[in-house]
Amino acid sequence: MVKKDFYLNGAHCGTMYHGECLKLLSEIGVIEKPNPKKEGETKMFPFFERNSVEVTVTSPPYNLCKRYSDYKLSKTSTSMTEKYEKWYDDDLPEWEYQGQQQAVMFQLMRVSRSSVFYNHKVRFAWHGRNIYRTPNNLHHPMHWLDKFPIWCEIIWDRCGIGNPSNRYHTQEERIYQIQKPRKWNNKELKLTNIWRFPPSRNEGHVCTFPEKLVENCILPTTDEGDIVLDPYMGSGTTAIVALKHGRRFIGIEKDEEYFNLCCKRIQETINSIEKSLTNINQHDTL
Repeated sequence: MVKKDFYLNGAHCGTMYHGECLKLLSEIGVIEKPNPKKEGETKMFPFFERNSVEVTVTSPPYNLCKRYSDYKLSKTSTSMTEKYEKWYDDDLPEWEYQGQQQAVMFQLMRVSRSSVFYNHKVRFAWHGRNIYRTPNNLHHPMHWLDKFPIWCEIIWDRCGIGNPSNRYHTQEERIYQIQKPRKWNNKELKLTNIWRFPPSRNEGHVCTFPEKLVENCILPTTDEGDIVLDPYMGSGTTAIVALKHGRRFIGIEKDEEYFNLCCKRIQETINSIEKSLTNINQHDTL
């Protein structure tokens, strides 16, 4: 496990961890603190303590189980597939994937004081590409989220972005808000549960969050200084949006290449914010 801390104008503003999120979230005995009940003894704590972050915003890999041996792919498609498979084992048995996601969600609810925003999609296992198909060839996020207190289901309209196929193209994804938020500042934003904006592109990652999506999650539910967690940080968008709005962040990323990309983009954002603050201060002194 590699840990990298970040500072904005000398104050700690976030931490990135290079490791597997479920292992880090459920790790016991990593931190030792003095035991207040017995002098001279220490007590073992979870690596991430209960209620240690305000909200979580994340999107896990979708376990698309893509098998391309029977298909002719363009160079671009082949390249993107290789990048995705390098990032994540995308061919887990569906029962194993859903069990893993449930275990992650239990941990996210434990460490989050408020809501967990969980982006996923309805997946179709068709044309025999997925050897772990269900009888109706469909995997719905509610198959593993039905045990959790869903406060709101948000429809993300991706505005027609997608690949042509021989069926109606799936244009939307879901964002599930798990647990009632402790804070709710939506009077000015006036957000509904239908969000319309395209996904981001060209951020060095095959599945990049648009900044607007993260803003819609954290602005109504957090205040400046609150901590936002993303256990599948990818290219670092959640951290970048948190910093731009005065929040702190914790991120976890298992792939070394994307971990380094996160750290690079986060530091560039910090440098940009510090430069802007310096310019404002210089202007105020004139």
